Amino acid sequence: MKVIKLQYCLVLLGLFIFTACKKDNNGPDDPNNPNNPNNPNNPPAQQFPGEIIYDWATEGILKINLQSHVKSTVLPDDNSVNGVDISQDGKRMIVSGDARDNYDANLYTFKNVSDGAIISQFEYYPTDGDYTIPNLSYDETLIAVNPTFDDGIVIMNMKGQVLHHLASFQGKKIEGSIAWMPDNTILFRMDKTLYRTNAAFTQANAVRTLNYDSWGGFAPSPDGKKIALTIGNHVWMMNADGTNLVQVTNSDFEEAYPTFSPDSKYLLLGREYQTTGPFGHIWYMVIIPADGQLYNVNEGADNRVVPVIEKGENRAAACSGLMLWR
Repeated sequence: MKVIKLQYCLVLLGLFIFTACKKDNNGPDDPNNPNNPNNPNNPPAQQFPGEIIYDWATEGILKINLQSHVKSTVLPDDNSVNGVDISQDGKRMIVSGDARDNYDANLYTFKNVSDGAIISQFEYYPTDGDYTIPNLSYDETLIAVNPTFDDGIVIMNMKGQVLHHLASFQGKKIEGSIAWMPDNTILFRMDKTLYRTNAAFTQANAVRTLNYDSWGGFAPSPDGKKIALTIGNHVWMMNADGTNLVQVTNSDFEEAYPTFSPDSKYLLLGREYQTTGPFGHIWYMVIIPADGQLYNVNEGADNRVVPVIEKGENRAAACSGLMLWR
């Protein structure tokens, strides 16, 4: 059964209503504005490496350079695109989309971010033509496909040859999100336990059992030493072996989707995570140190919390989907 793609038509309306109810910030040139990247009380964004790549409403996949704050387009909004991932150096992307005139296939395209030049392209046939989301390994030799309604974890090479199909684990169907570790092992969830495969994908060991009502959104650091995740409404962090689990964010709202900086020293995350309509969500992007301390990410509460701000704007940029730091 092919999953129906849903367009988040109410995202912008929800954003307007939410922001209209919030107290106005000071102007972008006011040094007391906590969301101003030039605020002397804030750590300068210039200290951060790389770019934030994110999905926003109908604008497509965008990026903000953390040195210049300039926003640009990575991939225009395209209803035929199902999933995107970006290489660790930010130079290449893997895109899954609808295959023209072939309802049963997904078209996978590996291409340069800078000019869109295609490096390789192939058709992948998931069960019943389900839409698929690709995850590019750190060394860019493998693609792991998120479990779909019909399939578990599928791992293929860059030519589309299926190498491994992990349909179940311990007799149970594998579902939910997955994440590559830097050593080409994979993190996945089963019930209340986070597992990590071996590099041959023949077995998996428990990282940690998390006896909480809700948790997920796990993301490893590029140096392979830490894992960030959400538990309840906030972000937590632990060692890659599951030890030293600590809460690192707190607020009056909800945080989501932590991801590490390229140097593993910081965490990008979404604050004020909220529902917009029956299917959409939005949040605002901020950065905290990945040092295991607890940070209040309420707007203006802690000047160590740095909002990701586009040049010419005066508050944290909003996101509604993909969010990466490269």
